[in-house]
Amino acid sequence: MIRTPALALLVGGLPLMLEAGCTATPNAPAPQSMPTLDSHVAGFAMAYCLRTLGNKGLPERDVQVLREQGERWNQVVVEQSRGDITLFFAMMPVIDAAMSATPMAQVKDEENAGSLPAPVFYCAEILRQPAVSQIMADARARLATAYADDQP
Repeated sequence: MIRTPALALLVGGLPLMLEAGCTATPNAPAPQSMPTLDSHVAGFAMAYCLRTLGNKGLPERDVQVLREQGERWNQVVVEQSRGDITLFFAMMPVIDAAMSATPMAQVKDEENAGSLPAPVFYCAEILRQPAVSQIMADARARLATAYADDQP
């Protein structure tokens, strides 16, 4: 019988690897996972990206819905966050720069032999860009003490 990993393991593979001590450097201590902090930092960055898609050529209705959802997500993160909230705001110019330099992701539109924008995927890709990943890591490192009670 062939067993396939659960989707949760595939999606959360990196945090699971880190918790298990799998790192690129042999014998290096594994960074501690702080799910709430990780969620807040990534959530703020994603929400900000969704809120600022207005100049990416999307239909106005899509921009409106994405902006509204981004604002709601951002509000939740801000309300539940701990520590210095300005560390979240410091990510915004880096995300802006990445978005300015990156064209909107597209998917094939089979029905019309064209393409369609993929804004949520686009924002996920923006968060994986090196400069954005680094500013997010910096925010996590500087906020870690404020979230220390969330240690597993």
